[in-house]
Formats: sequence, structure tokens, C-alpha cells
Amino acid sequence: MRSVRAYIKIFLLISFTLVSYAVYLSVYLILRLLRQPFESWRNLYMRTWSKVTARIFNIKFHVHGTPPEPPFILVSNHLSYIDILPMFINMKCTFVAKKEVESWPVLGYMVKKTGVIFVDRTVKRDVTRVNELLEKSLNKYQGIVLFPEGTTTGGDKVLPFRSSLLNYPASESIPVYYSAVQYRTSKNDPPADESVCFYGARDPFHKHVFKLAGNKRIECRLVYSKDSVVTKDRKELADQLHDKVEQQVLSLRTEMA
Repeated sequence: MRSVRAYIKIFLLISFTLVSYAVYLSVYLILRLLRQPFESWRNLYMRTWSKVTARIFNIKFHVHGTPPEPPFILVSNHLSYIDILPMFINMKCTFVAKKEVESWPVLGYMVKKTGVIFVDRTVKRDVTRVNELLEKSLNKYQGIVLFPEGTTTGGDKVLPFRSSLLNYPASESIPVYYSAVQYRTSKNDPPADESVCFYGARDPFHKHVFKLAGNKRIECRLVYSKDSVVTKDRKELADQLHDKVEQQVLSLRTEMA
């Protein structure tokens, strides 16, 4: 039954994504040709795509707090590739992603055209380029979401935050907001840390997507901060944000236990 459910969901997702992206890309190219901002169109598309994807995979969201309005910088813990769904649904934003994603066949091109900022974490000097991109990308149409852990986890802990990508908000004394996310699956599904969280070397991407799609229901809880953190020291900024996100994660895990 899980396999049948997974095949149906993946077929629906691929079909909807290809059709909707064709529409998005057509308008995107026209806007770029006319040198008009595309972010509002991107926001509408990604919000719609995320809502439909969540419906296909039967993901139910419980959101606490009020998300910030652009322009903003927000950090969050990172558990899975589906973390982007509640973010796009609730905020006008773009993301900083690993450089490897850009090289993925087809998907890399699609992601790039939605305005995602790619960073090569293996090259230290690339951080300077990315911080310049952050400054250029922050505008009235979109905020920027960072995952400063640098990788995903199973949700049981929050890894130390890397301070490199926080250099821009620190140097400019820009307030940084924070959020936390946790997942839970239904009673007869595998636990979320196995079938929703994508981390380590457990499964290749395509196998994990199939496992995720086999779940009958996924519950996502997301909390947005009431305050923000401001400091000119990027390491201090990283530490303070880490502590606050960790507190949110502990609270969510207690709530979902």
C-alpha cells in the first residue's frame, strides 16, 4: 500500500511541477527580458507550488508566531528538503543553498531560475561573493532564509551555526529573525527522522523521496520568533541565534511528544 501511495504522489508531483513550471518560466523570461523585477511572480508561483505539493503529500502545517515581512534575514534549523514548503507558504523569500544543487540535472536549472543563491562552502573566498549577493538580493519583494547549520539533521539537535554567512547582517547591524521546524508522521508510518528528515548517508535522494511519499500523513510544526538578534560580531550573532533556535526546537519536541 505504501508503494502504491508513493508512486501516485510522485506522479502527481512531477506532472504538476512540469506544467506549472513551464508557465512560471515563460513569464519569468518575459520579465527578465523587460528588465522588470520577477520576485513577486516567483513568490506567487512558489507559494502555489508549495501549497499543492503539501496537499499531494498530505502535509499539515501548524504555524506559531508571525513571519517577518520583506526585507528580512531569517535563520532556521534544517531537517529536510521539504523545509522550503512552509517557508514559501508563509513568507516572501528566497534561500541560500549548497552549490551542489545547482549541478543537479533539470532540477538545478529550475531552482536557479527561482532566484535561489548558491554557495560553495568548500571555497572560503566564495563566502565574500555570497555576502555581496545577499546584499543585492535583500529587497522589498523578498527576505532571505539561511540554514547556518550547513547541513540537515534528524531533528533531535541543532548543530553549531556557521558564522560566515552572517557576516553581512552583522557588519550592517541588520536584525536577524529566527524560526524552528519539526515533523511528525502518523501512527503507522515510519518515524519522521527516518522518512521525512534527509540527513547523513542513509538513502540517496530519489529513494528518500519515495520513502517520504509513502507516508500517509506528515505533521509540520513551525514557530517564528517574536524578536530578532542584532550584533556586529558575526560569531556572537551565530551563537545567540543558535541558542534561541535550540530553545524553540526543544519546545516543539516537547509539544509533539
